[in-house]
This record gives sequence, C-alpha cells and structure tokens, in this order.
Amino acid sequence: IDVTRWLQLIGGVRFDRFDLSVLDQNTNTNLNRVDNLVSPQAAIVIKPRDNLSFYGVYSVSYLPASGDQFSAFNNGTVLLDPQGFENKEVGVKWNILPHLIYTAAVYQLDRTNAPLTDPAHAGFSVQTNTRVRGFENELTGYITDAWQTKLGYAYTDAKITANPRAGFGAGTSNILVGNRVQLVPLHQISLWNKYQFDPWWGAGVGIIYFSDSFASSDDLVKLPGFWRVDAALYRKIDENWRVQVNVENIFDKGYWASADGDNNISPGQGRTVRLLAVAKF
Repeated sequence: IDVTRWLQLIGGVRFDRFDLSVLDQNTNTNLNRVDNLVSPQAAIVIKPRDNLSFYGVYSVSYLPASGDQFSAFNNGTVLLDPQGFENKEVGVKWNILPHLIYTAAVYQLDRTNAPLTDPAHAGFSVQTNTRVRGFENELTGYITDAWQTKLGYAYTDAKITANPRAGFGAGTSNILVGNRVQLVPLHQISLWNKYQFDPWWGAGVGIIYFSDSFASSDDLVKLPGFWRVDAALYRKIDENWRVQVNVENIFDKGYWASADGDNNISPGQGRTVRLLAVAKF
C-alpha cells in the first residue's frame, strides 16, 4: 500500500499444508506426517529520497522435518516438529551512483526445532533453538564505466539458546546453551574488483576472509580462520566468443573449508586454474 510518495506498507500471510508420505521399499515401511503452518509477513518502507530507502520487516516461515527436498523421512525425522524461523530486520538501500548501490541490514533470526548432529551420540540429532544476530552490508556496481566492484562484510553471532536434552543424565548432549552454531564464522569479508582495460581485455582480483568457526555445535573443535585470494583474466574474441581464466587460491594457501562433525573435516582446494570459453548465438 502506497500511503504517500515516501511511505509504503507491505503485508501478507501464507498457509502451507505439508502432507507427506514415504515408502521405504527395503523394509516395506510407510511413514507419514501432516503439518498445517501459517506464515505472516509485514514491512514498512520509508523513502526520503528517490535513491534512498529505509525498511523494517517482520516475517515467520517454516521448514518441515522432511527438509527442503521433502524426501528425508526416516524413523527419526518423522518425529521432528517443523523448523520455525522468526526474523526481524531493519536496513537501508542507497543508490550512491546510477549503477552503484549500497545496502546494509541489522537482523535477529530466531530458529526453533533446528536439528543438529550430536557428536556425543553417533547417528543421532538433537532439536535445538538458535538465535542469530547480525549485521550485513554490501557495496556493488560500477564506480566508473570500466571499474566494477563488489565489497561485502557480515558479522554473524549465531548461538544455541535452548537444548531440550541438556542436563538429563544419559541423554545429556554436549550441545549446550551459549555454544556457537557450527560452521558459522563471526566475521566474513568478500571483495571482488574487475577492471575493463579496453573492449577486449579485462582482469579481476578478489579476497575472501572467514574468521574461525566450530566443526560442530559442541564447540570442542575449532576451524581456524583463513584468507584466500582469487583472480581472473578476460578476453573478448569477437561479438559471439569470449574466454576467461580463473585462478582460485592464487597463493596455494592451506585451510579447512568445512566439516561434517568433529572428526570429519574437509580441507579447502589448493591452487585451482579453470579455462572457460563462452559463446553467444
């Protein structure tokens, strides 16, 4: 609703009925679950200038226990309640130049019934509540006709706020209230610059940074933070063909990229070179 030229109100609601059945043909077992979910959303947008807007938004959404592919039912997940997401966010969007935009947002995301792998009990998950408080901002677009940039920084404080199994004797989990959520770094930086020297040649260089994180939410195994430098070279052949060379991790720096638990940690790729040819018809 356009209340005035500078004020907009947005509202909506969505109803989802997830009625899912899975047949395990190995055991001839039928699994079924039905969830009826209501997701509201509301927002306000204030535009003091044509190239500047401030907004605030509140939204609720859900993800059924079967996951986003609706196929991950087993004897354990069929008992899990849907995950709930409650998000509160305020932000700004500013067109500094016609082709250069700056965006920033502060948010709080409360997630309920989030299933997390429990390293203390192999093969089992615990349903926990988490709270993510963060700040994100990004500058993207063209500083000049030849210079394209994308610079982003994110601060993400993701912590466990409830664990139904904590403190119950044999069922105690190592995932405790106050722990950081697995694989979520506090700080992330990304920078990419591309410069077009002439109609035929262009080059780009970028940096990404992840601060330390944890391999799982028991916060016992820490993955150290890392920097990585990437680059690219572009060459236009004619109106239909162009080629480019991308080099990831130029300095062949070793780092730990991800993990599926405290004892299953994946290293990042070493120096990687890719040659790509692109044709338009």
